[in-house]
Amino acid sequence: MASLLSALYTGASGIFTNQTAVQVTGNNIANSSTTGYSRQIAQVVSTAPLTQGGLTYGTGSAVESIARASDPFIVRQLAALCGAYGEYSAASTPLADIERIVGIGDSCLSSDIDSFFDAWEQLSTYPSGTAERQQVLQEAADLVERFHQIVQQLSEVVHSINISIESTVPDLNDQLAKIADLNQSIMQTELTGGNANTLRDQRDILVQQVSETCGATMYTDGNGMVCLQLQGGLPLVTGTFASSLTTTSSDGLSQISLTCANTTFSLDYEDFGGTLKGLLQVRDSVIPQFRDDIDRLAYAIATDVNTLIATSGGVDQNGDAAIALFSLTAPTDPQADDWQGAAATIVLAVQTIAQIPTGTTAAPADNSLCLGIAALRDTSSLNGSTYSGEYARIAAKAGLLVRSNEQHLSASSESLDQLYAKQDSLTGVSTDEEMIALIRYQAGYQAASKYIAVIKEMLDTLNQL
Repeated sequence: MASLLSALYTGASGIFTNQTAVQVTGNNIANSSTTGYSRQIAQVVSTAPLTQGGLTYGTGSAVESIARASDPFIVRQLAALCGAYGEYSAASTPLADIERIVGIGDSCLSSDIDSFFDAWEQLSTYPSGTAERQQVLQEAADLVERFHQIVQQLSEVVHSINISIESTVPDLNDQLAKIADLNQSIMQTELTGGNANTLRDQRDILVQQVSETCGATMYTDGNGMVCLQLQGGLPLVTGTFASSLTTTSSDGLSQISLTCANTTFSLDYEDFGGTLKGLLQVRDSVIPQFRDDIDRLAYAIATDVNTLIATSGGVDQNGDAAIALFSLTAPTDPQADDWQGAAATIVLAVQTIAQIPTGTTAAPADNSLCLGIAALRDTSSLNGSTYSGEYARIAAKAGLLVRSNEQHLSASSESLDQLYAKQDSLTGVSTDEEMIALIRYQAGYQAASKYIAVIKEMLDTLNQL
């Protein structure tokens, strides 16, 4: 009689085990399209055996736990690759803007430089011509305006990056706070024997998002909580505590700082990975380089032309000593290079066509200065290159940066897709496999039910004796 009663418990365990497995399978099927969901598995174990009458026999099965299909190594790899992808993806738009601004095309700085010197060659054929003088004045003004436009457009790229940074930081703070909260919830749930698989899925998604934004690295502390830190080691999430980032404006740039406990750290692009690094590096390193290149070009053209006019003893159409064609504002910082800010401050000093010098005398046919200025086009006074050659180098550098970034973005995207596919093969839900499992658990449930029915008949027989 006692053995038959034990057999009932054995059968009941089969019913409960298969019922639980069916529920887990149903949950997998229901979440087969849920982003970030990890397939769950009912971990079935044999229950403690029973020894009776000198024999040891099983007492059924039980669901020991509901595991989550996950690989911590893949999770860490995804975080790292998300950071690389975020960096190159964020840099792609501002780099393309820079290439457009300084690129070679039908209307660009290079064509304005050529048109400027072409006008001087035309003036050399008819030094006293009103139309020719007007053309020189116009081309000089166009050249100045082109330099101003480039500086303005680069400033607009900086402004767009500032806006992107300021909109990114609040979302990042929100994600960090959620990760800290999930750490707390997961710990509390699992300490009480609960299932925190869904919470872990949510946390993994947030970790990937944070890594894509700021290139955070992750580790797990002694309590099983996910901790995040910047590449330099500054903490973002430590257990249940989340640091916060803030933005402030300084010299027209959005600067980021990190507050951890009562300490605030100023950050730059070297502290980050991901989107923030891509944006900050373009803004704080790449654009200043191009500004410096354009400043040097503007300074070289202006000073070369002005020096030639001054040293040649040129005179204007009125017979007066010629004034400089261009005017530049010296940088206020005594440590700055002479050319700093030249592209933004260059202006046309000559206001009338009569002030344009063509030679060293007031003779109408004196074109010596025109020829000298026109010849500057072919001089190699800037990094061993002509003015147009130097601009071609600047444009080529922008193109190379764009191509290099595109290659890195494509490579990181492909690597990320491959890793996602690998993760999906491990954690993703196959509805076909789940349906097969469902049939198997259904059969197990029916068999356990039949088993109990047989034991009940045997007990009824005994009771009738």
